[in-house]
Amino acid sequence: MRARRMTREQRRSQLLATAAEIIRAEGTDALTLLRLAERAGVSRPVVYDHFETREGLLMALYRDYDDQIGRAIRQAPRDQPETLENVVTILSSAYVDGVLAAGPECEQVYAALSGSPQTRGFRQRSSDFYVEEFRAAIEPFVPLSPKSDLALLTGMFNVVEGLSRAAATGRISRAEAISVSTDIVLGALRGRAS
Repeated sequence: MRARRMTREQRRSQLLATAAEIIRAEGTDALTLLRLAERAGVSRPVVYDHFETREGLLMALYRDYDDQIGRAIRQAPRDQPETLENVVTILSSAYVDGVLAAGPECEQVYAALSGSPQTRGFRQRSSDFYVEEFRAAIEPFVPLSPKSDLALLTGMFNVVEGLSRAAATGRISRAEAISVSTDIVLGALRGRAS
């Protein structure tokens, strides 16, 4: 019996999962398009057709992590009364949990993207996405202007992101990352409302 061919999307998912395995086992320096093709058991043109460059592969991996974290934020349980404190706690918890679920290779991909000038715009768009998610969740409680409150929103997101990354690398606990990021974001919002 002949094996069924994968759809383009199935193949892409397989390649991303294989790339994550390579990073987990050997680090980002070992991740090349050639190595990915060998490990996935496909020809080089198949990998190049999906990603074109190593930076394209790294951005696809990071976009996959962004999708997972974004889903975690949007699907976070909202079974508590809608208050600013609960919404900020939910945002912090969902982001921290999303980063932890993405695994330690997410941090390695983030670091690899940091060293490439071609990926700066990509990373900025990723950050902008989360800043907008935070603004949309908080705005019902504290009116925020996308332009005039950009510094506040960016700072709040960077606090949550930084503490999430510290939890992902084991420098602090999950509980500490959630508690401290919630406290800092609430303090910033309360300071702004005064």
